[in-house]
Amino acid sequence: MRRRSYLFLGVIAGMAACARAHADPSVAEGDASTASAAANANGEAADESATATVTNAPVTPSAEGDAGVAKPREGVPLYAFAVQAPILSAPEWPPKDAAKAAEERHGVVRLGYLRRGEQTTAKPEKITKANCVEGWYQLVGPGQRGFICGKFVTLDAHHRELKHAPHPPFADRNLPYEYGLNLTPGTPLYRRIPLKSERRDNEKTLALGKGVKSSDIAKKLKDSGEAVPSYLKDADGKEKSRVGFAELKGDSELVAQRMLKGFYISLDKKVDGRSGVFWHTTTGYLAPKDHLIVHEGKTEFEGIVLDAPEEKRKLPLAFVVGTKARTCELDGTDVKRGDKIERFTILGLTGKRQAVADRVYHETDKGFWVRDIDVAVVALPKVPSDMVRGERWIDVDLGSQALVAFEGEKPTYATIVSTGRRNSDPEKDHRTVEGTFRIREKHITTTMDDDGASDGTYRIEDVPWVMYFEKSFALHGAFWHSGFGRERSHGCVNLTPHDARHIFGWAGPALPEGWHGVKATKENPGTRVIVHK
Repeated sequence: MRRRSYLFLGVIAGMAACARAHADPSVAEGDASTASAAANANGEAADESATATVTNAPVTPSAEGDAGVAKPREGVPLYAFAVQAPILSAPEWPPKDAAKAAEERHGVVRLGYLRRGEQTTAKPEKITKANCVEGWYQLVGPGQRGFICGKFVTLDAHHRELKHAPHPPFADRNLPYEYGLNLTPGTPLYRRIPLKSERRDNEKTLALGKGVKSSDIAKKLKDSGEAVPSYLKDADGKEKSRVGFAELKGDSELVAQRMLKGFYISLDKKVDGRSGVFWHTTTGYLAPKDHLIVHEGKTEFEGIVLDAPEEKRKLPLAFVVGTKARTCELDGTDVKRGDKIERFTILGLTGKRQAVADRVYHETDKGFWVRDIDVAVVALPKVPSDMVRGERWIDVDLGSQALVAFEGEKPTYATIVSTGRRNSDPEKDHRTVEGTFRIREKHITTTMDDDGASDGTYRIEDVPWVMYFEKSFALHGAFWHSGFGRERSHGCVNLTPHDARHIFGWAGPALPEGWHGVKATKENPGTRVIVHK
């Protein structure tokens, strides 16, 4: 059974969409989760792992970045050293049962949160209350509001818990972090740099080197009567992996968990140790570099800023999504195919359509025609009758796989997306929910995974620019595929990282500087999202 957890809302039952998402654990009163998500990167091991050097540390985001993730520039810096530091509407804890809570706790809600290593600004004076012995910090500065308990944050930039905190999300890039693709079933995530002997013991069943196959290792273990690790169960590739996450938990104090082939992890920095080179992850673990490929971020196309002063193109537009697209000339029932059109070319349309045989053709403003199967058409949708003048809203057309952002009746941004795959088999049906919604919460990143998906177990750490609008359905960036303009997802609306970052920064609720996530409130409402065929 697929599940999805929410930072603000707890576990919500309902249809799973993108899969289970982890927005960082919720923190309730009494939880003192000030420790790292894992042990110190370098650990306390003797001999071979006693010394380590850090290289290639990513750059701290510029204060001029957008999407609401820039480094704060005013006030007293306040640093989060807990895995997650909740920001509350008052110096009180949200009640689990309002009927039984004291009056001062009524109406208290979580507004957002910081992740470990992130910072915001606050008044230097603490508010002393018995419900937080460390005292409460009140956030100040442009766009800042709320309170954080001192057991999650510090004014000391050199606090010991910040030593191995990951770098803040990149504010000036389409991807907030670097990402690594795991190539080997069973790759361990270590809590500290292992000794050479520990690496040999924990990686002896891993396929590494030319011609070495995980399926051969699994067969050899089986033939010799030895236990086959769960991560090698489906190593022959004949079936999609159905290994549960419980089976991937580490079997020692050193190994936190194992990964399957195809898992993505978010990377903080490289760490050199005597037993090899590792990637320190944003969750605080260490992954052997030998088993990873660092994702090469590239932008194959960008949506169109329709209200830019220099932009002359207008809707309707056609994004070429087929690999066999060509210019066409129509003469009655005859079709003459001409030059090839590169994928993701954006064409202006006249609005004229013509059916020939079993195909529909669209006329471009250049005079030639294109087949409907080769393009995703982005057209003007119907404006809702209750739309307030100048209101920002987002239209998602499942039929054309298009997204258009509006301010009132004026379209401001247009692009193509990938929505949920439809299937007559309920187990494989991942169609995107239809209706009118509002963005409920936004996260710079959150992890999405599923060990019950019909197409196999997967995990993607720190999916970027996530905007939940209904239960587990969200708009978010997708860097692991380029199938835009076609149904592709497990239910969410996938955008290129570039487009997702643009929409994330434009749509409400506004994310204050330094925050990792924010919840929509009456004072900071979420943008309307309309999803239809």
